[in-house]
Amino acid sequence: MKTLILLLYITQSLELFVSSSSLGEVINKQGERWELQLKGSGLTPFSRQGDGRKVLRSSLREFLCSEAMYYLGIPTTRAASIITSDTLVERDMFYTGDNITEKASITSRVAKTFIRFGSFEISKSPDPITGRFGPSVGNLTIVSQLTNYVIQQFYPHIWSGYSNDIINCYVEFFKEVVKRTANLVALWQTVGFCHGVLNTDNMSIIGLTIDYGPFGFIDQFTWDHISNTSDPNGRYSYAQQPSVCAWNLARLAECLIQALIDQQKCSSDKTTNKECIFVDNLTKKFTNVLDTTYMSCFKSVYLERMRKKLGLLYAKDEIDTELIQNLFNTMEMTGADFTNTFLALEDTLSQVVYQNNADLLKPDLIVQECCSLSQLQETFEPINMEF
Repeated sequence: MKTLILLLYITQSLELFVSSSSLGEVINKQGERWELQLKGSGLTPFSRQGDGRKVLRSSLREFLCSEAMYYLGIPTTRAASIITSDTLVERDMFYTGDNITEKASITSRVAKTFIRFGSFEISKSPDPITGRFGPSVGNLTIVSQLTNYVIQQFYPHIWSGYSNDIINCYVEFFKEVVKRTANLVALWQTVGFCHGVLNTDNMSIIGLTIDYGPFGFIDQFTWDHISNTSDPNGRYSYAQQPSVCAWNLARLAECLIQALIDQQKCSSDKTTNKECIFVDNLTKKFTNVLDTTYMSCFKSVYLERMRKKLGLLYAKDEIDTELIQNLFNTMEMTGADFTNTFLALEDTLSQVVYQNNADLLKPDLIVQECCSLSQLQETFEPINMEF
């Protein structure tokens, strides 16, 4: 790890190029490959406006939250260390125009990879509105090389099964990314986590929570909770997270489609009838994967985790969905705290129902939810945190 590596990627919603500094990969005693990344190490050739520094305050937030997410069983990068210094930087903590002086710090992040959706956009063509384009505009060969590397390294089962069928290889890869992303955002929703900046550059290609910036956990519940003060329109609000992640996946699909078109030596302008059919069929393949996989996976994971939070042992999708929706609507109307509501249900619900609403204790419903001890142990066994 003698050479510092810069990972370049694009943030789709802002049409900007950004990068992160990587110390490279290490292999631990178990033979696992881990990438080490530095956040706040200073300016790079691709830095946006600013000084490339990170302050201690935000470094500690990332360290604490990434560990909390890990132990909640939610896929995440982790912070290995924080180093602070005597270097001073100015920050507008509350975005009021009042700068304060703070110490600069460097956070060392750890993950299997920090490659993001935005990494695949570096060959992006000029945007019709902003006119901005990727730093390697038109060079789709490097997108193919990146895609092949990611599949071989992080999805080897797909590469071994489809390496001789590159189109279906990319489609299956995209399908797996869709599933992991749907799983991730579903888990966020069940703990009231708001990421705050869900641009394509903050979407992990292996389904991790990545880049802890203006994130937050909901206290007083509202569907439209916003954790980022720079997001007044609520593009990345709690309620919008599932849909914006689907939108980001569609942007990733566009990159993979363009790479395949280039590999097949077709024109994306569809100049011949044969090319037109090929491009249309290719687009339909990726669109179908997103349409048929994302929401079904999201709902499955979301309901499964919410049932555990509410002690519902048997799946009744329609009834459970209505129950959960009504619970959150009630929480919003009454100004209930997200986390404390579920803690309170543990201790008070049975007493309140028994004392004040005995007629609501329906024996048939209670019997339906009963199970054996072994079933109970299996349902609520500890989460396997292998990510």
